[in-house]
Amino acid sequence: MVGADYAVSISQASCWQFLAEDKPGDRRIKQENKNQTVVLIEPDASVRDALTVLLEGEGWRVSCLTDCEELNAAIERGGIMVVVSESSLACCGPEMILDICTSNGLPVVFTGHELSLQGAVDLIRQGALDFLDKPFPQARLLDLLHRLD
Repeated sequence: MVGADYAVSISQASCWQFLAEDKPGDRRIKQENKNQTVVLIEPDASVRDALTVLLEGEGWRVSCLTDCEELNAAIERGGIMVVVSESSLACCGPEMILDICTSNGLPVVFTGHELSLQGAVDLIRQGALDFLDKPFPQARLLDLLHRLD
């Protein structure tokens, strides 16, 4: 597993540099047959790509969505383990995503850098699994997901 000193970065160069770093002993053999999908709702393409590579490298299937309408359609198809969503989407607010996920029994992890501490606490009190302030250590997201798996 990658150490906590590495973080998901907003800059594309940092994302790809981070992904290229692979130190001996830091990674374990990945399972390729995990039967659940991690849904990503992330507007920044470089962050979305970095998270997709990270999560697929851990053996999860990843589905990248852009809005709540696509989220509803994905939920209807089934097989979702967790939703990881940016908290400041223009198309739908975190409360809407949280409502959709909790009404369907899905955990949701929010990410972002524009939400106040109180806003993050409020989302967790309303039912979010966690809030990860960007840039966040990969290990923190991976630990959350491994506990769900």
